[in-house]
This record gives sequence, structure tokens and C-alpha cells, in this order.
Amino acid sequence: MACVALVSTMLLVSDRLIAGGPQVSSASDRVQHGRRLFIEPSSSSVAGGKAYLVVAPLIFQGESYRGDYQLKVRPYFFKSEKGVLNLAAPGDSMRKFQGGSATDFTGKVISAKGKTRVVTGRITPSTRDRGTVTFSVITENGKMVFNTSYHFGP
Repeated sequence: MACVALVSTMLLVSDRLIAGGPQVSSASDRVQHGRRLFIEPSSSSVAGGKAYLVVAPLIFQGESYRGDYQLKVRPYFFKSEKGVLNLAAPGDSMRKFQGGSATDFTGKVISAKGKTRVVTGRITPSTRDRGTVTFSVITENGKMVFNTSYHFGP
């Protein structure tokens, strides 16, 4: 259920950011302006089923990547959700990441129903524009972990 909230929050944030467009306010923002972060769909096992996470392209705004998410839980469809994902990307972390180093991150998801959950993870570049990412979120039913890949694009 928490995973569903996380994914929902991710999706909602993406829609709002896309509608508002990126805002350029610092040197770090200018470096990322125009580049979106694409997260590949992933899944996590849950008791008696599976949770599927789909994240819309994340847009760099301020010091974070934001975008919508959708979490589908099978067979527990009633635990599925949509929302907004906001991943913190402060300047120091971005410099470390852009230098090719694995970087831990935090963030939050806000479901369309208003439930907020903390997201933690690690992003590991393999090239300048691609790599792997792990998202973790604590739910009422335990920790959900999503391992997937990412790439940057226009």
C-alpha cells in the first residue's frame, strides 16, 4: 500500500511539473535544464502478489527531480495508486553524481489521496547518461524495494 502511495506521488509530481515546465534558478539547474530523467518500469514482491512501479519522465526543478508515478498492485488492485515523486538533488550530490560516483538520495511521494511517504535510494551511473537506481519505501505492510535502470534524455 505504501508502495502504491509512493508511485502515485511520483506520477502526480511529474504531471504538475510537465504542466509548469522547468524553472532555471542556479548553475546546477542550468546544467540539467532540458534533460529529463527516465526511470524504467520495475516491480517488487508483496505478500501474495506483486507491485509494479511506473514513473513518468522526471524533470529537474530547483534542487529536485519531480514527476508522476503509478503503482499497480496485483492482485490487490484496491491498493494501487497514483501520485507525485520528488527526489532531492542538491548541488553537492549532483556534482558527485555527474562525476560518475554512486550517490544516495532521499525524497518523498505524495499520493493523489494526500498520503506522504519517504523514499530512499541509490543511483549508480555506468555511463554519463545511463545507470541503475534502487528505490526503497516503507509501507504499512513493510519495505518495498524497486531495482531498475535509468537514462537521461531531452
